[in-house]
Amino acid sequence: RNPDTGGFDVTQIVVVRAQVIENIGHVIGNLFQRVYHLIDRTREADASAAEQLHAGARRLEAFLQLVIDYMSPLSLSMQYIAAPEVAQSLARALSDTVGGSVKVGVKASLDGRLLVDPGRLARGFDLLAAQLQPNPRAGEGIELKALMHPAGRSLNLAVLIPPGFVSAPTSEQEVQWAVAEKLIEIHGGALQQS
Repeated sequence: RNPDTGGFDVTQIVVVRAQVIENIGHVIGNLFQRVYHLIDRTREADASAAEQLHAGARRLEAFLQLVIDYMSPLSLSMQYIAAPEVAQSLARALSDTVGGSVKVGVKASLDGRLLVDPGRLARGFDLLAAQLQPNPRAGEGIELKALMHPAGRSLNLAVLIPPGFVSAPTSEQEVQWAVAEKLIEIHGGALQQS
């Protein structure tokens, strides 16, 4: 026990079994199937209430998936991807979220291939983009700067975001950031805000 935190040391290791997490996911999925079925039945009596219930259930389901992603041990399906494709994947995630184009600036040649799990990396990029909101001012945009490490083994991506794109932080976004951070770190990268 750590007397400073009033409980256990926050750096302790907790064993998480992949099979247990998988079972939790199945149970949650089955419960949500029942909830969505009941929402569909409610739609006949009150379409407006059913739509609100559906939206709330979707949001809860997405948040529970975040929690599972955060707790789950991750396995990767690695493959070589051209560095420009990785940069474009982040640009697409940002563009889809803000509803406008993202300017991609390349400081040097992006020759090189990176060993990544495309699905996991794209999920991380989507969670990062979820920190933003649609563009409130026309003509103002986000810029993505890409710089390949001279050895061609790593890529530095910097996103310049005007203030109008940053949404007010929420607890849900903190969890999204934590999962994105985990997904970037398992690829040997790091996230940094400034």
